[in-house]
Amino acid sequence: MKNKVLMPFLIFIFISIIVFLGLFSCSSDTTKPQNLEELEKPFGIPHSEKPAIPKSFNIIVDASASMYGFTGKNSGFLNLLNTIIAKIPQDAKINFYSFGQGSLKMEGNLRANLYKLSRRDFYKESRTDLTKPFNLIREDKNSVNIILTDGVQSTQHSQEDYVIFAKELNQYLEGNGFFALMGKQVPFEGSYFSEYARKYIDIEPGGKRPIYCLAFGNRKYADFVQKKIRDLFDNCFDFGVVLPNHLKYTQDESGKNEPEKLVHISNDEKLPVAYFNLGKGHFQYLKFNLKGYEDRFGTTIDYAVAYQAKKNPNFIELQDKRGTIKANKLARTDKITFKIPFEEDNPGTYRILLSFRKTLPSWIKEWSTNDDSKPELQTKTYHLANWMQFILDNFEDYKFLTTTRYYLQIERK
Repeated sequence: MKNKVLMPFLIFIFISIIVFLGLFSCSSDTTKPQNLEELEKPFGIPHSEKPAIPKSFNIIVDASASMYGFTGKNSGFLNLLNTIIAKIPQDAKINFYSFGQGSLKMEGNLRANLYKLSRRDFYKESRTDLTKPFNLIREDKNSVNIILTDGVQSTQHSQEDYVIFAKELNQYLEGNGFFALMGKQVPFEGSYFSEYARKYIDIEPGGKRPIYCLAFGNRKYADFVQKKIRDLFDNCFDFGVVLPNHLKYTQDESGKNEPEKLVHISNDEKLPVAYFNLGKGHFQYLKFNLKGYEDRFGTTIDYAVAYQAKKNPNFIELQDKRGTIKANKLARTDKITFKIPFEEDNPGTYRILLSFRKTLPSWIKEWSTNDDSKPELQTKTYHLANWMQFILDNFEDYKFLTTTRYYLQIERK
């Protein structure tokens, strides 16, 4: 009797083991990445250096006459400068430079140079050439460079010089650097030179003007700038810095997948990647919905596709499958929706890289003007948007143009 009861039980256990092994073997066909480097490898994304604390800084200050008005009593500009200096590690080396029509290394110790920068008569250069600092730092690739300026290129050919600045910056960074433009409105007492009208404009007491900090250097120092200096300013626009995200796949409002044979399996938010199965059939596109979206990521997405054939251990990027799509942000939510062209019939595993492309943020456009001759436009900067667009256009490489990245991995039956 015991054997009759035991036999069905043993058969049940045996069948369960077979089913389990079958499921395990099926799931093992999909190569799930163990780390971010594994996800990035098929697309040639270089492994980022670990964040490091910089040990050398170049502080480069605009000495033009238009900076004079920032140095009144209780100067917001000087308070900002002193706070930046206080954030620099105690054991770091600090070099000071000034620039206007030319460029000059400032001699003396920290106390002496801060005193010079606090004097109103220091700011007397008749022109500002933003390209000059590169003459001082071109060979120094181990320092964080911080330029403090009102952001106005005051030369005979200012538009051309903005282009030269962009090219000099790109050459200096050489693929493994970062650049950040940070801006803050601070009190201004005096007058500034209007590039549009070619005359000085008086600012009423209590007025403000924007001051900018341009920070750049090796990308391993970007984390230091983001954590120590970024929060001192109202706004920031950066290149070569990939933001972390909390994106993950979510069902759309209808709860239906497009196509229906696209089945979501799981999200791995740490990497970050979402996993899917895709049934048999021919499809023109796959629709995805992500939540955890932030406006600073932008809605323009460059995508690339890599493929791993069955029994092949390696992913190979499909060079002709790159493209750009525009995502739609769902109103009053943290969700976006978009469609990726997909006509791949071969069974295997597909990995899709989503690179959210950097575009000019709204604050750059709001702070920019093509006519700086009107006192009511004192809080704007002449041709700021043009200058930043030149920089954006020079950085064609994804390493600079990406705000954040996300991956989709699809097992095709």
